[in-house]
Amino acid sequence: MTNFETVIRKHQVRIPIIQRDYAQGRDDTKSTEVRTLFLDAISETLSTKKALHLDFVYGSIKNGKFIPLDGQQRLTTLFLLYWYFGKKENRDIDFLENFTYETRASSREFCSNLLCAEIDFTNDKISSSIRDSNWFLAFWENDPTIRAMLTMIDAIHNKFQEDNYYENLELITFHFFELEEFGLDDDLYIKMNARGKSLTDFENFKAKFEQHLEETNDELKQEFARKIDNEWTDFFWKYCVKDGSYLVDDFLLRYIHYIAEMLHNRESSEPLESELDFKQIKQIFRSEENIEFLFKSFDKLELVSKSFDEIFSKNEYEDGKVCLFDEATNLLEKIVEGRTINIQQRILLFLIIEHLTQYDINSELKDLIRVARNLTYRVKHLKRGNITYTVDLSFEDINPLLGIFLNWTNQSVYDNPSLLKNADLAGSPITKASLKHEIDKAEIIQANKNIKSEIFRLEDYKYLKGDIRNFLLPDESKLKLYNKTIREIYSQKANKVIRAMLTIDDYTMYIGWTWLGNKYFFGKENYWEVILTAFGSEEFSYSDFYKSFIETYDSNDCDLQKMVKEYLTNNDEKDWRYYFIKYSSMTETNNDLSRDNNIYAWHDDFRIEKMGGSNLNAYHISPLIKTISTEIDGGTAYIVQGVEDSYLQYEDLQIFSFENGWRIHNLNGKTDSDLIKKFTLTEEDGYHLLKETAGKDRIEILIDLIKEIKEQTANSK
Repeated sequence: MTNFETVIRKHQVRIPIIQRDYAQGRDDTKSTEVRTLFLDAISETLSTKKALHLDFVYGSIKNGKFIPLDGQQRLTTLFLLYWYFGKKENRDIDFLENFTYETRASSREFCSNLLCAEIDFTNDKISSSIRDSNWFLAFWENDPTIRAMLTMIDAIHNKFQEDNYYENLELITFHFFELEEFGLDDDLYIKMNARGKSLTDFENFKAKFEQHLEETNDELKQEFARKIDNEWTDFFWKYCVKDGSYLVDDFLLRYIHYIAEMLHNRESSEPLESELDFKQIKQIFRSEENIEFLFKSFDKLELVSKSFDEIFSKNEYEDGKVCLFDEATNLLEKIVEGRTINIQQRILLFLIIEHLTQYDINSELKDLIRVARNLTYRVKHLKRGNITYTVDLSFEDINPLLGIFLNWTNQSVYDNPSLLKNADLAGSPITKASLKHEIDKAEIIQANKNIKSEIFRLEDYKYLKGDIRNFLLPDESKLKLYNKTIREIYSQKANKVIRAMLTIDDYTMYIGWTWLGNKYFFGKENYWEVILTAFGSEEFSYSDFYKSFIETYDSNDCDLQKMVKEYLTNNDEKDWRYYFIKYSSMTETNNDLSRDNNIYAWHDDFRIEKMGGSNLNAYHISPLIKTISTEIDGGTAYIVQGVEDSYLQYEDLQIFSFENGWRIHNLNGKTDSDLIKKFTLTEEDGYHLLKETAGKDRIEILIDLIKEIKEQTANSK
């Protein structure tokens, strides 16, 4: 039995490269707890002068130096304690030069410089003054051992700032064991250190859970102990091979935690407030029913894992499958690998596990997953100014949703719509309208089994995701037409689609307000969902709109451009829709805007600004002004911010679009009375007003005026 000073005066102690970095000074929760307990024990020893024994420190003598096999962490902490009290009490601590790290050159140099450093012990945080010293190199911050030592120094100072205990340090002892003649190599370190590794979280859990099972039912304990080390572990082996860890512990523990959380959510409407600890797990598995469910879920893991390829398609409809709208359909893999999985998918996975613990993969399971997918996707809303839905599912919703869905296990809701009609929505986020939509589908399918695949195909379209209220009909031929045409239409450029849709009616969606006026979304490539699933009103029926749109598209040889030409041929009213339909530049993507989402602010039908973002900080431009700039030479369409109107600059003319016509500033001196008369220009307060004339629209008449001015300017030269 000896102490640190005796060993260090006799031997040069070298922490070898193969050893891990100093861990007792790490900032993680576990290390902080170890550090606190260790310093508390040392404090009691130093203050009461009672001995503290630290078990064995052993290693080998190699080239005259002591290389510790076990005890590195304790030796490092003792080095820092001797350094701290020695420096503070002006003791001779030159013998500490015999201790150093060989893990990194930076660690070695830090230990050496530390012995010579001038330390101000009146500072609350010594590490700050060390970092500010001229000998401390910035890149040392990357050395985890140095960072940990600085953390431990601060912890020691915080504990002993008012104390002088150097003389009492000799009371901290350990058994010192030298392997004098032993040939030391890296393999020995690896083998010896493997013996001293801490238990993993799963190993701790396993031991405590087996004890809990023994208190509940010894047979269950025996089954768990047998299977957890055999077939259950075998299933998870592929995951640890995949990530190169060759440890199944984390994968097993994540799965158990998931099952525990879902069992809790099945039984309680109160979600877990924090990460599961063993006390909560023990409470969840207090019943043999839950324990047996856990075991069955383990037993069926192979079947569960194989089921996803049979149940789910990714982003497209596949016959006999449910589209998940996700490239990663193996929900079990997401759980066990610790990947992101949303609340909807957590629910769907549990429904699959619950079913497969009792039954095989069948159509009843797929129908249940489809209806659950549809209902949970519709728990959403459209935030003001947004063009995508915000999901509203929360962990509080899992309990009432499971209460609904688990009642339909191994039953086909499409064969028995009464299951849907009898659902208790109390406490759930599902609306009556949303449930009614599923009932309508089920009743149509019950009346005509052949229509089922067309309804499912429509549901699995990426912009509908189960919400087909605007397209649902009991007419199989019409549904086939819808399935074909919407996929054709909404795969084309948004510019073409918008203009064709406007030939039917004003379908645009109000999404908020700015000082420039109400904001309307016209639709965008990859962002058609909110338009295609929009709710109608008494004034406007989206289902009637889409019926007319698709039928018109079909009658025009499935040609959007032909729809546009037909409208312009047969329509004389030059309202705002006319300009949007006729001039493609009104809706073309404007790359000069920071973000062009086809959102327009509406002051009136001809004072419109295309927004480059969602608020007035974003730039915006009138689509009419932009159109003029593309039709003439020498004009610049100015993009502006705030509440200003954008305008066209042609030479020194500034031209603005208003409902009653074009406001042209700085026209005086540019034209004569004949031109004013020809274009019926009226002089207003600070500008001239140009109105439409019979036979030409306002775009054409302004172009004619600018050309006339251009010719006059050229002739005058």
